[in-house]
Amino acid sequence: MKVAIFDLNEEKGQKVASDLGLTYCNVNVTDDASVDAGFEKARAANGQERILVNCAGTGSAAKTAGRKKETGEISSFPMEVFERVIQINLIGTFRCIAKSAAGMLTLDAMADGDRGAIVNTASVAAEDGQIGQAAYSASKGGVVGMTLPVARDLSTEAIRVNTILPGLFNTPLLAGLPDNVKDALSATVLNPKRLGDPSEYALLALQMIENGYFNGESVRLDGGIRMAPR
Repeated sequence: MKVAIFDLNEEKGQKVASDLGLTYCNVNVTDDASVDAGFEKARAANGQERILVNCAGTGSAAKTAGRKKETGEISSFPMEVFERVIQINLIGTFRCIAKSAAGMLTLDAMADGDRGAIVNTASVAAEDGQIGQAAYSASKGGVVGMTLPVARDLSTEAIRVNTILPGLFNTPLLAGLPDNVKDALSATVLNPKRLGDPSEYALLALQMIENGYFNGESVRLDGGIRMAPR
């Protein structure tokens, strides 16, 4: 399989591409021209893609409104932060879906009838977001909410669309936490009591790609966790 990766971090992106024999494209998913340029570079190297996996994301924790314990000063969630989270997690995901699907339409369907497959990344926060996760939960809930309509939009063109809702995964975001914090997080998982491994996400993504009857679904991958309010 020929693979291209989109990322903002030039240094890390180039290293991963070099290590794994991939094509790196410096892409900002909030920018139309940047995404267009990324797909142009990827397609020049690999040909038109039949698979898209959306993983770009960010988060920010703040209460909708609250007061500081020390001073009693009242503040509200910074709207520019809320908008940035929505732009990356939700609109960025849809932007890549729309542009990738348009490219897939130029291809003939394969022997099994499939023309392409798209996998999105939401979060368990889409369903049980915690205190301070209003922006993040809204963005991920939007990804879940658009999964079936987009699958329906693309159904006549034989492009399938599914979404994964990961729980607590041992990604670089969590890898830097102290062991005692990671142990405490692991203890909240129903079974097994550990953080998810990225390879487990990959296994589900691969199933969504390879199984031709998998379509329009949003699936939690979380060890049975249900997030507490905080």
